[in-house]
Amino acid sequence: MLAFYCGLGILLTLQVPPPNLADQPSAALHQAFQTIREQETAELDALATRLTEQGQSVAAMTVRTAVEPVPLADGATRYLVLSKVASSPVKGLANVTAKPEAADAWNGDLRKIQGATATALFDLAERAVSSMPRHYAFADACLRGVLSRQPDHPEARRLLGYVPHEGGWATPYARKRLEEGMVDHPTFGWVKSSWVSHLDQGELPAPASAGQRETRWLPADQADQLRSPWKCAWNISTEHFEIRTNVPLSEAIAFGRQLEVFHDLFFSLLADVIETDNRLPLAQRFRDKKMVGEKNSAPHQVYYFKNKQEYVDYLSPYEPGIEESLGIYIPPKSGKGKRAPAYFFHDPEAEIDATATLYHEVSHQLLFESAGRNGYTKNVGNYWVFEGLGTYFETVVPGPDGVMMVGGLVGPRIDAARAKMEEGEFLSIERLLQLDQAAFNARESIHLHYAQSMALAVFLMQGQGKAYREPFLDYAKDAYRGIIRRDTGRSLQERLGVSYEELNLQFLKFLKRG
Repeated sequence: MLAFYCGLGILLTLQVPPPNLADQPSAALHQAFQTIREQETAELDALATRLTEQGQSVAAMTVRTAVEPVPLADGATRYLVLSKVASSPVKGLANVTAKPEAADAWNGDLRKIQGATATALFDLAERAVSSMPRHYAFADACLRGVLSRQPDHPEARRLLGYVPHEGGWATPYARKRLEEGMVDHPTFGWVKSSWVSHLDQGELPAPASAGQRETRWLPADQADQLRSPWKCAWNISTEHFEIRTNVPLSEAIAFGRQLEVFHDLFFSLLADVIETDNRLPLAQRFRDKKMVGEKNSAPHQVYYFKNKQEYVDYLSPYEPGIEESLGIYIPPKSGKGKRAPAYFFHDPEAEIDATATLYHEVSHQLLFESAGRNGYTKNVGNYWVFEGLGTYFETVVPGPDGVMMVGGLVGPRIDAARAKMEEGEFLSIERLLQLDQAAFNARESIHLHYAQSMALAVFLMQGQGKAYREPFLDYAKDAYRGIIRRDTGRSLQERLGVSYEELNLQFLKFLKRG
């Protein structure tokens, strides 16, 4: 809640003719995307079949692995995680039993198919940002599809924030670290190269004392123990975050890496919500063909305590009832460029997975610190959307082959939502939209409201073949700006082009089927 906790609307009456979602520009873009994928799949299947008939079973298997999985109807979205440093790919494919000229032939055919698909996806990305309204989230997905097929595509790399580095690619942040002589240690993140031997021997740097020049090394458990008091906590900088924590350093680095992956995912999926007042880096790079990287901005602040008691002790003077929360983000007052910490604690036995809590609260933080001046308190009702989106990001989980999956019907809140639905306790959608912040957070019904809001957000983002996603996010953008008032603005049903009565039926069917 706002303050945003991760604990266990008025119905607008202005009526206008509903839109036909099938006629919207976004529908044509999605149809074009599907056509491109279907054509690539058919060509790859044909190539694999030919190779099998020629006795090149290993080559055929390699080609079939290049076929992108078909997304499940109303299922979770695949998000391709890009490495911060990408070496130039080795030309050709190894370990294929075939004559050299035969291998060259099928390998060339594979590259030709993928190259044509990459070109089509890049053209579609440019078309998406040239349409009105512009579709930056869709363009981002297309560009990631380009790089999964052509990792060295220079313009797709630039648009996604990369710069050339030693024949490959890196984010400006990663390239700067490398140029400073640092290395990305698998356990301890970006460190001086001279530290690696100590780290690999189980040593960590001790807290520095006044006037100390040389790093003093201690066994890892001793160094972590010295950082255990909050006043001596580790301070860790990542590309977009400043983290203060008194958990062991290896855990803190893993925590920071989760934050960075989530930052990229959030900016990809909610690109069209963030793109206000030229704030989205992807949009800036589309407009400025010479721009690389992103503009400097203050890092987001995160406090991560080693246990719940320290978290409660630190926050109880400011937030009564903090002991009932799993994490909290308290937005700064309306204004530009302000930052406020998001607070978490280590709890391996939490009912809701700690990573889900992290993604929930940081989604609030990234929205309120990246999307411009907020006015959410000016809405009439419609508070649910903020916790709906926050809990939606609790669905982010690792998937196969280096992807993240988001938008599945997973987690204890979804289980609770289904149980409440079966018990007949669900609010109608129009009633949920009427709730303001105080009514939403009423103690006797807060858990129901959170669970139903999560389920509804997943439905609007993933259901009906994702046809509702863009109009829903347009509604969320206006809710953030505070312009959903009584008899003004456009209601959710008007944006979706379906009545609340029909929407309730679709929602319940989606939740039962999923």
